[in-house]
Amino acid sequence: MKISFLLSILAVAGLFGGTRCATTINFALLWDEPGVASTASNMFKQIFLPDLRNSCLSSPDVNNTVFKFIDAPQKGLFDILLANLQIDQLTKSGCLFAGAFDQAELGLFAQSGIPSGVPGYPSMQIHVMAPLTLTMAVEGVYKALTESLRLPEKGSVDSKLSIILGPGYSIEELQAVVDRYPGYMFFYQLRLGNEDAIVNKLKASGSTNFLLASPAREADFFISAAFNSLLLSSPYRWFLFNVRLVDKNNFAGFKVVSKNITSMEFGPISTAIAYNLSRAREIYIYDMLSIWNVYLKKIVCKQPNDVNESYSGMTGDFRLYPNGSVVRTEWRMHFYGGLGSERQRIGNWSSLGSFHFSRQPNRVLDEATVINELNKNTFRVVTILKPPFVKYKKGFENRNDVPLYDALDGFAIDICKEILKNMSIHDVSFFLQPDNQYGSRDSRGNWNGIVQTLMQGKANFACASLSDTTDRRQVLKFTQPYLNFQLSILYKRRIENPLVFMFQFMRPFHLYTWLAVIGSVVGLSIVLTVLHKLSRNAANFGIYETIFFSFASLIQGITGTPPDRPSGQLVIAIYWLFAFVILVAYVTNYAATRTLNRLQSEITSLSTLYAQSTYDYGTVAGTSYFTLFENTTDNTQQQIYRYMINNQEKSLMPNLTVALELVVNGTYALIYDSALNKYNGQSICNSVNIGAFSLQSASFAMPVSAEYESIIDAQITHLIKNGMRDQLYEKYFNLDPSELPDCRSTTFPDLLHDYIPEEPPFFGTKNGALTLNNTLGIAVINLVGCVMTLFLAIVEFAYLRCKNWQRRRRQRALERQVEINAVPKLTADLEQMESVA
Repeated sequence: MKISFLLSILAVAGLFGGTRCATTINFALLWDEPGVASTASNMFKQIFLPDLRNSCLSSPDVNNTVFKFIDAPQKGLFDILLANLQIDQLTKSGCLFAGAFDQAELGLFAQSGIPSGVPGYPSMQIHVMAPLTLTMAVEGVYKALTESLRLPEKGSVDSKLSIILGPGYSIEELQAVVDRYPGYMFFYQLRLGNEDAIVNKLKASGSTNFLLASPAREADFFISAAFNSLLLSSPYRWFLFNVRLVDKNNFAGFKVVSKNITSMEFGPISTAIAYNLSRAREIYIYDMLSIWNVYLKKIVCKQPNDVNESYSGMTGDFRLYPNGSVVRTEWRMHFYGGLGSERQRIGNWSSLGSFHFSRQPNRVLDEATVINELNKNTFRVVTILKPPFVKYKKGFENRNDVPLYDALDGFAIDICKEILKNMSIHDVSFFLQPDNQYGSRDSRGNWNGIVQTLMQGKANFACASLSDTTDRRQVLKFTQPYLNFQLSILYKRRIENPLVFMFQFMRPFHLYTWLAVIGSVVGLSIVLTVLHKLSRNAANFGIYETIFFSFASLIQGITGTPPDRPSGQLVIAIYWLFAFVILVAYVTNYAATRTLNRLQSEITSLSTLYAQSTYDYGTVAGTSYFTLFENTTDNTQQQIYRYMINNQEKSLMPNLTVALELVVNGTYALIYDSALNKYNGQSICNSVNIGAFSLQSASFAMPVSAEYESIIDAQITHLIKNGMRDQLYEKYFNLDPSELPDCRSTTFPDLLHDYIPEEPPFFGTKNGALTLNNTLGIAVINLVGCVMTLFLAIVEFAYLRCKNWQRRRRQRALERQVEINAVPKLTADLEQMESVA
């Protein structure tokens, strides 16, 4: 605001004519805002009335006098007097002190209609505190600005100065600064509500020097916004003109430690703080009441001597005369470096030409200084839950009574704790990123996630697995990588039913094709048998012999003696051509089937990933990995990117948890960093982590204004060299055997698969080679054939034995029958012989 002047009008009834005031003293305040009378009344009661009573211990009037403050904005003083004082009683009951804020209120007084020479007002003086405009103080402002920014008096420099002017201030008042500043200048008009917009423009401008002239209210909101964006940190220099914020250094529990903030204020500031004078206007009221208090002591304490002295107020020096006139002899302001408890008085300026300014010693940017400044506030660390980098300790998942510093552990967390411990950072506080995002930029250029949190100054450090990308580096600082890795592809291998897999050799032909082949064998056997009956061959071609001959010819080519008759030979020739075509078709289809199955189910690179159609694939949206594909020049990666863009719902996952759930379901292939894929793959049965492309790294991040990245880099190097980083990696990235899933199944096919032996790795079996899983079905058929053969042999043996037993039984029966039939005949013969004899 334009530094308005204070106009004080002192009208004291009886003071100069020998009479004295009665029991009421009235103070009329003609101000440009309401509530000034209440402010002045409270200030008088707390500060000046006790002093007045101490000065008038011998006079009883001080305890019997009523001090009445009247608010009189936008009204004529004469109306105020009629309403509150009863003008006809002024000579009998009171004294009147009247004060106005600026020339406009003085005009109201001139229109009040109070004539000079009112009874009881033998002398009415108007004393004016001359206005202190920015124009009057601009010489001191420029000198202090030159000293605080360490600018040369002449010549052009590559320096940028941003001037922020609040309501009531204009650039014309700073014309001397505009004409003489040797660098570039930017101007911003501050008003309530546009603080964040101006702060964003200041950051975008690249300016590091700022001048702020504004009323206290607007300045307070603006400085808070600047603090939240870390513009009050040491790399930036500020000059604050009469904004009454030099004692403010508490921003939501945090304070500014920078000494590069120079304030030009009425003072001494200790008096303003002691009496809670938070605005320039309150300091004007303080000086007004201080002057009136000198005259009140004359009136109330009945002091014999007339007022004739000098007074040094907070805004400067005054001369008080016996006739009631007051003349300002000097305006005076003080310079302070730093804010709050960090402030130091470094000079002063006087309207009489006096100027003194002590430059703050150059800040030594060393490790001790940086760490000392960091320890003046809580060191705030933002993170994201992502095992094994960041996770809860067992049993602490729902412990709200335990600080996150104690509840979290993990690979990144332990490294961060070790770094901060070695740096001697004492007060550390962890908090989780609310939106659980690392940070990506939308189409309008706005960031989210951890990146936004650091940009807004809500955290000093990001302890997470952040990727150092070109876009992020424009708005953040990154440490050196604490872990290097590549991108890989994580998917779950689909395990077919082992019974189906063992008979894979049957899959090149459809069922009907196999039935047709069997039918051809049977058909050929019947034809050969019929032809043999019609025209016999040298060899026997019964139904049994022809079936065996037909099947053997299909499998092994010529087996045994072929027919020697022309008709049989013609049939066999046609059948051999059929068998040849069938075998060729089978071999080619079987090779194609295996190749296609391998391509569709075995992913070895981005190329095979893009070529297959069994799995959906993609990555987590908004991550640096997606940005990698977006900006790539590699042809295969560009194809992957187009696929993800065209299939966003099934390719781009909102977070890692959702992506892993799809991997577990066996429908999704996740492109992510190899370290995390290896870790998460341990918890997924039959998982495959394949491929290694595009070298990536995990780093920590901090605001762009941070000055401790080199200190943290040195600590990271130390942890890598002493092996602690590798020890933590082994600890967190390898699951304990008790944490591994039980991938065994109780179903018969899976049990069968589990018991099929695998070839030892040292055999070096090539990918795609036929294994027992593929060929065991043939062995099973062979085994079944052997069992059936054995069964048939047993049946045949039993049949022959039974048949032989039956034959022998019939023979014995016949022999017995012969014997039985032979006895009667022998008897008859004997009887005949006897009769003949």
